[in-house]
Amino acid sequence: MKEKIISKIKKMAFLIGEMVDLVYKGFIENDTHFLNMALNKERIMDDLEKDITGMVVEASKGLTDEERKEYILFDLTAQSMERMGDELRYLMERIEIKIAENLYFSDSGVEQYREVFDVMRRSVSLTVEFLEKEEGGLLEEISENGNKMKALVEKYRKEHLGRVSKGACEPRACNMYFDMLDFTGNVARHCTNIARGYREK
Repeated sequence: MKEKIISKIKKMAFLIGEMVDLVYKGFIENDTHFLNMALNKERIMDDLEKDITGMVVEASKGLTDEERKEYILFDLTAQSMERMGDELRYLMERIEIKIAENLYFSDSGVEQYREVFDVMRRSVSLTVEFLEKEEGGLLEEISENGNKMKALVEKYRKEHLGRVSKGACEPRACNMYFDMLDFTGNVARHCTNIARGYREK
């Protein structure tokens, strides 16, 4: 049972990595086709998380509290990845609106968002690698990258407010941009939560 759970967790991690790549393509190329592909993967993620929860409940029967800790960690990891899928879905919804309404982001806004997305992508990549190899040194890298992401989101939120005050961005696009920063940051935050769970086990 344990091996099956770990296998499903690794599959969820792989799907998250694929979703991140597809969402980025959808944003850069203004193409909802990539977003639809990512959404299909998010649905698979939901099913995998439910499967893992059921398997954890079944496997935990008859175990001591100490023995049960590992399975609880598996379940928490699956929940964090499912929430990462949710955050990416929220992000996709905003990108779809941006495309449909032809909302404009300034060149500097686009470049800053791309930087934020790349930092998030690194958190995801490190998390996928850790869940595949379980190399403890990666946990600190995930946490450090999460701290970098948090600082970057705050910095660019402030800079975006400055652009808005100068009339460089329309209000509708402004709110969209803030949402996208937050959802992207939340994906990295869930990676940090996974790292924290494994570090404390």
